[in-house]
This record gives sequence, C-alpha cells and structure tokens, in this order.
Amino acid sequence: MSGIWAAYNARLAAKPLQTKTLTSFTGFILGDLVAQAPDLAAGKPWDSWRTTKLAAFGLFLHGPIGHYWYGFLDRTIMPAAATSAAAVATKTAVDQIFWAPIFTSVFFGSMKLMDGKADEIEGEVREKLWPTMKVNWTVWPIAHVINFRFIPSSQRILYINVIQVGYNAFLSTMQAKKGGEEPKKEGLAIATE
Repeated sequence: MSGIWAAYNARLAAKPLQTKTLTSFTGFILGDLVAQAPDLAAGKPWDSWRTTKLAAFGLFLHGPIGHYWYGFLDRTIMPAAATSAAAVATKTAVDQIFWAPIFTSVFFGSMKLMDGKADEIEGEVREKLWPTMKVNWTVWPIAHVINFRFIPSSQRILYINVIQVGYNAFLSTMQAKKGGEEPKKEGLAIATE
C-alpha cells in the first residue's frame, strides 16, 4: 500500500492537474456504481450512460475546476495563517455559500446537457438544487473543516473524492430521479441524509 501511496504522490507532484482530474474521474465512477449497486443486485441492468455522464463530469469539470478552486482559496484566504480557525471557517463558508450552489447547478445542468435536453436545465436546477443543498450542508461543512485544517493543499482533491464517493452516490441517485419523485433511499445514498 505504501508503494501505491508513494506512486500517487510522485504523480501528483509531477502532474498535479492531471492527477487530480483522474482522481475525480475515479471518484465519480465509484459513486455512481455505489448508487446503482442495489439495482444491479436486484438484477436490473447497469445504466452505463449514467456512469459515463458522471465520469465525464468528474474528468472534465470537477477535477480541473476543483484543482483551481481550492488553490484559489488557499492562495487568497489568509495564506500566512492557512490552517487557523479564522482561515478554516472563512474557506468553508466561501466554499459552501458560493461554490456549492454553483457546483450543484453545473452538475445538474451538465447531466441534462449530456442527455441532449438543454431546454430542461432550468427546471432541473430549480427542482433539485434546494433538496440537494440541504443534503450537501449535512456533509460538506464538517468535511471541509477537516479538509482546510488538516489536509495538505496538494491532497485536497483526493480527500474530497474519498468523502465524495458516498456523496456522488447521492448525486447520481438525485440526478436520475424523474420530476416529482423522491430519490431511492438505498445503498450509501442513505448515509448522506
């Protein structure tokens, strides 16, 4: 295991953006597979398109944007006292008040865009943003307090993606639900509520 960790860190040092992007790609795939596991266990077919959409989101949006976003927070919010209580609280608040609603809206919009349903983006975001944010705020504030206080800046995307496997299962379930229906409460998606 130490060899894998050393190889990951070496790659992270040599190619940080690429490594973080591939980390998010993997995290979104795992999250979707966790979300689909109950259906797969019940004999339903794997929704490969759903997995592909989440993988693409992790690869092309979450990984690259997260790399720059968390770097921006670390560079601009109290860099001389980056792990102080004030810096941690400020970074967490900025992330959750500004970034989280944007990230969530972009997520739902991207899923609709990949489905070729750009005309449904506004309604999708309007319907799912608030319920998703309520779950988000039960997971991410405490996760980010730990993140900004104890996790080295270079490791933030890895840490976030470890936490996010369960959260991605919730996102996958939420985006797959049809208008007006409640998302299935199965697998790790339950743990995020």
